[in-house]
Amino acid sequence: QQQQQQQQQQKQQQQQQQQQQPQKQQRQRQQQPQQQPHPRSN
Repeated sequence: QQQQQQQQQQKQQQQQQQQQQPQKQQRQRQQQPQQQPHPRSN
């Protein structure tokens, strides 16, 4: 029973992280394409 509870807690934490990350990821993805060509040109 204890193990099951721990697993559920971990899943909940992961879901929360995933919800918070998408906004950050979208912003980063937009910035990255612009940043990538610069190092290559350098």
